[in-house]
Amino acid sequence: MGKKLFRVYVAVSLDSYVARSNGAVDWLDDYDPAEFDFEAFLDRVGTLIIGRRTFDQVMSYGEWPYGDRRTIVLTSHPLGEDAPENTVAFGGSLIELTDALRNERLDNGDVWIVGGASVINQFMYANMVDKLDMFVIPVVLGDGIALFDKDNGHLRPKPISTHIYESDVVKMEYRLK
Repeated sequence: MGKKLFRVYVAVSLDSYVARSNGAVDWLDDYDPAEFDFEAFLDRVGTLIIGRRTFDQVMSYGEWPYGDRRTIVLTSHPLGEDAPENTVAFGGSLIELTDALRNERLDNGDVWIVGGASVINQFMYANMVDKLDMFVIPVVLGDGIALFDKDNGHLRPKPISTHIYESDVVKMEYRLK
């Protein structure tokens, strides 16, 4: 494998929201992740970094969708006994976590910064994201949880590619570092 990348792979509405104001992502229900080659992306991922609210939301869906991949949940609270295997709570410095993951000898794939938006923004603000894969869903929510916050006006993403799928979803790939 090449250099371990810290990646954001995220769906956004046309008006750049990742969820409704209440956190719901029901507007994604009509889209099949298989169309966007999600499994191939996941095959390149060895570690997930996920915020506590997003972790709890994914856990509420039933079966854990990420297999036995190492998962780091950003929280200061215990995860509970039902947490998937290879899942740990982390309440320390994101810079120290990123440095440790980049420097570890185990090369098990890229690091996926799953979300939510607050977690993604913290990593982007600190310039710790290498690549952004953004899937623009042709839906206008009008309100919700924005992907980008006001603190990330410094970002100057470099476009890598775009792709339009049959479902009219547009994938835009950017290099952030």
